[in-house]
Amino acid sequence: MKWEDIQREWFADPEFAAAYDREFPYDTVALELHGLRAELEMTQTEFGRLIGVPQSTVARLESGQQNPSVGTLKRVASATNTELVIEFRHPKRTRRAAARSAAASSRSERRAGEPLAASAED
Repeated sequence: MKWEDIQREWFADPEFAAAYDREFPYDTVALELHGLRAELEMTQTEFGRLIGVPQSTVARLESGQQNPSVGTLKRVASATNTELVIEFRHPKRTRRAAARSAAASSRSERRAGEPLAASAED
């Protein structure tokens, strides 16, 4: 069984999904920070010095146990010469349903010979 299939099965259980959201509310940011640090080939201590926080803070941020402030994220972006992008998105299921609905309505409104717009999301 593939990892994606296992995750899909786990998250299909509302109790598991709710518990995961309670325990790991900052997992996306944690993974991004860990990935950035790994890309830079730095230890937590070195990364902490770079962004101006102790190693213990880096460990908490990377484990998803601490909510990073926008200020901290801005410092990370500045210190690592990266861009901080914050956005709100609908869940994937909703985006796909909306895309299907938009595609259906655009097909009915489209003039003959016009190409369909491609979506980068799917």
